[in-house]
Amino acid sequence: MSETGLREVFLEESREILETLESDIVRLEEHYDRELIDNIFRYVHTLKGSSGIAGFNDLYEFAHQLENLLDLVRSEELRVDAGIIDIILNSVDWIRLAIFGGDRAEELDGLKESLLEEMVKYINRETTDESAEGVSGHEDSHDEQKQETETESQHQDEEGIGYRYLMIRAAFKEGIFENGIDPLGIMEDLASHGTVIRQEIDRKRLPDFHEMDPERCYVGWKVILKTKHSRDDIMNVFLFVRDDNEISIEDITSSYVEDDEEYVKEKRIGEILVSKGIITDDEFDEILHDQELKNKRFGERVIEKGYATESDIQYALKEQEGIKNRIERETVRVDTGRLDKLMNLLGEIVIGQSSIKRIADELDQEMGYRLNNALYGIDRITREFQEQIMSIRMIPIGPTFEQFRRFVRDAANASGKSITLEIEGKETELDKTVIEKISDPLKHMIRNAIDHGIETPGEREKAGKERTGRIDLRAYHQEGSVYIEVSDDGRGIDRSRIRERAISRGLINPDDELADERLLSFLFIPGFSTAESVGDLSGRGVGMDVVKTNIEALRGTVGIESEGGAGTVFRIKLPLTLAIIEGMLVRVGDHRYIIPLLSIVESLQPREEDIKTVEERGEVVQVRGEYVTLLRLYELFGVVPEVTEPWNALVVIVESSGTWLGLLVDELLGQQQIVIKNLGVHITESRALSGAAILGDGQVALIIDVHGLVGEISR
Repeated sequence: MSETGLREVFLEESREILETLESDIVRLEEHYDRELIDNIFRYVHTLKGSSGIAGFNDLYEFAHQLENLLDLVRSEELRVDAGIIDIILNSVDWIRLAIFGGDRAEELDGLKESLLEEMVKYINRETTDESAEGVSGHEDSHDEQKQETETESQHQDEEGIGYRYLMIRAAFKEGIFENGIDPLGIMEDLASHGTVIRQEIDRKRLPDFHEMDPERCYVGWKVILKTKHSRDDIMNVFLFVRDDNEISIEDITSSYVEDDEEYVKEKRIGEILVSKGIITDDEFDEILHDQELKNKRFGERVIEKGYATESDIQYALKEQEGIKNRIERETVRVDTGRLDKLMNLLGEIVIGQSSIKRIADELDQEMGYRLNNALYGIDRITREFQEQIMSIRMIPIGPTFEQFRRFVRDAANASGKSITLEIEGKETELDKTVIEKISDPLKHMIRNAIDHGIETPGEREKAGKERTGRIDLRAYHQEGSVYIEVSDDGRGIDRSRIRERAISRGLINPDDELADERLLSFLFIPGFSTAESVGDLSGRGVGMDVVKTNIEALRGTVGIESEGGAGTVFRIKLPLTLAIIEGMLVRVGDHRYIIPLLSIVESLQPREEDIKTVEERGEVVQVRGEYVTLLRLYELFGVVPEVTEPWNALVVIVESSGTWLGLLVDELLGQQQIVIKNLGVHITESRALSGAAILGDGQVALIIDVHGLVGEISR
């Protein structure tokens, strides 16, 4: 691979690592977890190794020092506290700047030196001056070279270069303890010679509990070891016991390759328990076929049988989750541009099918019937092809949610508040394009919740709440759409203040009675805010019009629910993908257009007396006492209509950001699912059009962007 290619791979890998790393660090501050520490250490180690290969030498040296600090944390020589977390998070900031920050040398150098000094101070707390000097920069010391060699060797081991797989069976005689030999110590020594892929404990000789002699050995082991050592090297592990105990070593490399591939497939809990030697194959079969326990989960059955403990089951569950994560990582990166090209080619196939369909309709009955039958099968395959392409574009929203942990932590600290972020539904999938564009609206809503939703610890205590506030991010599928909720357990929205503000701005009269939904919707009006003053973060309502605009640009909707003293929920509804929409096909003259179904309020045929001309508003149509601006699409797009009088045509009422428009059309042709094809700027720069679609007959229909249309006529 060329140097440019290496750097591109490094940049892409680093971006993903930094996002996950930052989230894990914040979670570690909230809850101490050894697994999180190991993950953080591994990420930094990967960044260090990759940066050296890609030529980021400063980053390599910095990551090496950070790795030394984390190694002390991992060995529990340093305690995790707020200072350690700040150093690691600030180090992540420096690493991000070093990789993606461009030419900011002075800023980088200053921050780097400051962070290295802080690291050394922490390291010096637990080490002598001599050892501290060793870990703070003298990489030519013998001990550090040894540590580095061992770490790199371990890293290479994980990549599986030049390995063999050995099946080892060890059945120790019952009186082995009398010779001062500990079989468990031998097995632990065996594990240091490679990676134990599978371990099974043989309990066949184990007597009943009341017959058991604690000075006798009743168990044996069957182990599959992945190693670079020879068979003779492994046999030397059993040097002092191989003559009078049953020890066998078999090289199964050639036959185990396929099994090793199977290992990364999803496993059931029982399979994991067997592979880790917690239960035997016989015990697995016994539990599996026990009719009295068939209505219980496998883990519960194992515990009830006494073959494993609750902690064993929890261990297996974690292992299962790790396998799932490993499977998720073993993916192929595909540029979305290539997927778009595939979708365009699919559109061409649809056009070809439509052309053949027209030919089939013109043939005689028998030939037409045979050709239509063949086309039916092709159509089914084409639809499945389309679904598969769309599924490839779908990615979990979890990483987007996780990136807000750092933001919540820093923003809460800056506000003098204590806030935790809870995440639910990380596995919910959305189109990659939607996920890329939803981050900013979510961040704004979270910022509002922190600054003006959640109270200070003192205020919460007086209100009878826990001192630590909570923000929940939740995603789920429902009714063919994706819902995202941003909720907090803060003070809620003061409706009386919204009403006062709405009256002062002339939006409503003092005696008007409004539904709760309509009252809360005022928060989305530009410049509308109930906050007495704008804080460093936000004001509840300030900029919420931007949130609504951004979400509507994704063809979504946003609503609010709030209870005084209990908190607020912002609920976003989004389409699964931006590549396919549900649309209403309409006709204007000889031309057809598509209006997104999500934007349509209703359609009607007005009476002649409902059409008026209002000063400064132009032509309007009266809908249940309200005047809605009437827009003649044939004038906007310069086409010849079938009818020009609105009372002889149809009006489709659409809505965007609280603004209603009446679109004059000749005919509604029906609802259908549309695959969007982008329009280049060389075709049109109109904000009223968002793309085009190829219809079943091969003709092209333009897609009306209601949000852009409202903005264009408002200019």
